[in-house]
Amino acid sequence: MMLEVLTNPGGFFEKKMKEEADLKPSFMILGIMALVSAISAYIITSKIIGSLPSDAASFAKIGIAIGIIGAIIAVFIMWLVYSGIFYLISSLLGGQGNFKRVLEFVAYGFLPSVLGSAISLVLTSKAYSSFDFSVQDPTLLEKAILSDPYIMASTAIGILLTLWSANIWVFAMMHSRNLTVKNALITVGVPMGLYVIYMLYTLYKALS
Repeated sequence: MMLEVLTNPGGFFEKKMKEEADLKPSFMILGIMALVSAISAYIITSKIIGSLPSDAASFAKIGIAIGIIGAIIAVFIMWLVYSGIFYLISSLLGGQGNFKRVLEFVAYGFLPSVLGSAISLVLTSKAYSSFDFSVQDPTLLEKAILSDPYIMASTAIGILLTLWSANIWVFAMMHSRNLTVKNALITVGVPMGLYVIYMLYTLYKALS
């Protein structure tokens, strides 16, 4: 079962290593995540465009399409970037194994993000329904967004789910790149640690 990776990533990847690399489940996971991200982008851009004058809104509707397409593309770019970074760092630590296997295993680590995207969709839609996008000062608007309870909750949940994903990726790198636990922790911990620090800073900035 695919969901076993959420509770027993070590055993899951150990079994997957006995099979041929298969990217179909990977594309399915990312496709679901991209769909949720596209819906979220639609809601956000629609709220922003709805606050514009009627003459500008008619032209700005193309922004909705751009936002949706951008959200979908961003998911797959993120997959490639994460896989590339993990592959590069693990190579410096003596990792062995092909990039296709890394791509396959890294995709499974996005399963918590699928859950996170769905939760974020609900929270951000509630938050953006109350924002006044007609505010001229972008600094005030940014502060209002960051300090909104729904956005803060979304950020906090995102941090927890990122740590969950990182745990899955440690086991993914251990098996796909034949790494020790220590080297797998370094491979995943360095980039993901920096990302979590950034998210914590964002949350701190909202609270201050």
